[in-house]
Amino acid sequence: MNTTAKGLVALGIASAIWGGMYVASDALMRTVPPLVVLELREGISAVILLPLALKEGGILRIKRSEFPGFVAAGAIGFAGSVGFQFYGTDLAGAALGSLVTASSPVLIAVLGALVLKEEVPIRRWVSIAIALAGMTIVVGTPAPGKNVRSGVLLLLVAALAWSIYTIVSTKLLERHSALTVVSVACSVGALTSLPFAAVSFANSSHPLPLTVFGWMEVGYISAVGMAFAFFLWIWGFKHVEASRGGVMLLVQPLVGVLLGVLILGERISSGTVIGGTLVCIGVTFAIISTKKLALSSTETHLG
Repeated sequence: MNTTAKGLVALGIASAIWGGMYVASDALMRTVPPLVVLELREGISAVILLPLALKEGGILRIKRSEFPGFVAAGAIGFAGSVGFQFYGTDLAGAALGSLVTASSPVLIAVLGALVLKEEVPIRRWVSIAIALAGMTIVVGTPAPGKNVRSGVLLLLVAALAWSIYTIVSTKLLERHSALTVVSVACSVGALTSLPFAAVSFANSSHPLPLTVFGWMEVGYISAVGMAFAFFLWIWGFKHVEASRGGVMLLVQPLVGVLLGVLILGERISSGTVIGGTLVCIGVTFAIISTKKLALSSTETHLG
């Protein structure tokens, strides 16, 4: 197996891990409040990633003028985006959670044109239109469940927040490594969501996992889903160009949908299948035709 193939395998494994995170978090939130799950994930991830970033030396190079950017990245990208993602997944299920948030590259392409004034070729607008049409079908034909549509809308907010985070972090990534950006942003996210998690903890009769398996799910969404998958993703992009490797992000919704149906017994509508296929097609072409922001997005997209 050559180096490029190994890079693609690493990217595929990382993306598959993130797809599994939707299933693990959905199962965990059936007994533990979403905000507590969010805090456990980000707090443990920060404890793992910060020492690595300090050892790398990147944190020491952060300028005072860059503090607002890191705070915005943490508050919007981790506390906001992941928080909405967890609540949306709790309502809509793991399958839809992984599928809807996979539309982030499309939103990133749109914001890149509007905010960063990037030139958008016709083929990218076509891919965006395909993906948006697919997402419209997904939202309009939800699977059975009284709160599914509300969950999908929250997931769309999460995808939008992550897209804003990507635009904000683009400037930070010009000077700092992805490890530095993610570790600091994750820490800021944990601090931002802590007061809300504390209130949720105090008002819950079961604020923490009650079984060993539950704590294993916590370990999966934090240590495996953040730290291990992060290194696989970064290593993969050292050997694969962004426009090619970014497509591997589509493994995430495929795994999320499959595991959601097989493990959690979730039901998906025919409209979800049709719309999801269009989303995957649109996202594929959007990533292929978006090199700079595709790399910025996939370097920092951790599920």
